[in-house]
Amino acid sequence: MPGINSTHYFFILLTTHYYLLTDRLFHLTNGRTSFTFIPMSKYKQHFQPKPKIQPLREQASQEPTAPAQDEAIVEESINSAPAATEPMSMSSSENKPAAAPLAQITQQLNLLLILCVALFVFNLFLFWKIQNIEKNGTPAAAKQEESALSVENLKKTAKDLKLDTNKFDQCLDKNTKKDVVAANITEGNGIGVRGTPGFFVNGKFLGGAFPFEFFKEIIDREIAGTGSTLCTDYSTELQKYCSDEQNKAFDPAPKEMNLANTPIKGKADAKVTIVEYSDFQCPFCIRAFATVEQVLKAYPNDVKLAFKQYPLTQIHPFAQKAAEASLCANDQGKFWQFHDKLFTSQGQAQ
Repeated sequence: MPGINSTHYFFILLTTHYYLLTDRLFHLTNGRTSFTFIPMSKYKQHFQPKPKIQPLREQASQEPTAPAQDEAIVEESINSAPAATEPMSMSSSENKPAAAPLAQITQQLNLLLILCVALFVFNLFLFWKIQNIEKNGTPAAAKQEESALSVENLKKTAKDLKLDTNKFDQCLDKNTKKDVVAANITEGNGIGVRGTPGFFVNGKFLGGAFPFEFFKEIIDREIAGTGSTLCTDYSTELQKYCSDEQNKAFDPAPKEMNLANTPIKGKADAKVTIVEYSDFQCPFCIRAFATVEQVLKAYPNDVKLAFKQYPLTQIHPFAQKAAEASLCANDQGKFWQFHDKLFTSQGQAQ
């Protein structure tokens, strides 16, 4: 059930105003109205005010010998007063001031009624729209904004990179790389990957979009030959992420991986190999992309990068086909161009 919004408060304000106006109309007409709207020409006969009676207290005050009178005596005096002493009925010119406010109030009531009806119709439209979105999902235009990795856009990227689009489309449409992606996921699960991005620096696990300085410490130790399997041998900053046995974002105990048929960038004889398990739709992977590029520029001769697919399909509906598409591009020797294009285009969108 949707909560109360400003439209509802405005509706309540209008209805309250409507009530106050009708209440005022009731008192102005001395209760002689059923709150129905009638033509202006009929006001005089429907809302004719009662004749005013001159208070007897003023008359009594002119007689010095007259005793003070209570309310009961005044009422009796009013009822028993002779007809000759009753004041004349108000003339038509005296009726005009009473009719004018009645006409004004009625006009306001009519306007309020129209506004209330308009608000009611508008709320019905909003209710229908909300129900339609909940039933059918977001409109196509909104979906398109979120689908930078849709199959259509992946094929467009392949065309922009001048791939053989017939081969690429056939590879993607037939799910040719689905089993390769599944094998990457299975391997990652077996060595402790639970999310993305997940890095292994010469087998040492570093899980998350860590800043450049954390990579640098591990890489420098590996190049110098002082790498360790003990958490306490690293800086206090890194130790914060390896001291909890149940939740290690950094684990210096090396893991083994199969890099056969895995896309690799960098010198073959590099001393340090970084294996990245990643998801093209993951916002943290997009952020880590810049950090990895910084690492490769800082260590052009000593670091190489291997890329493994780990799409989180439960929360990233376009990640699976993006992973397959990158491997289809790899068949044509353009994995890294495709990889960079997907990450940079999303980074610019963010």
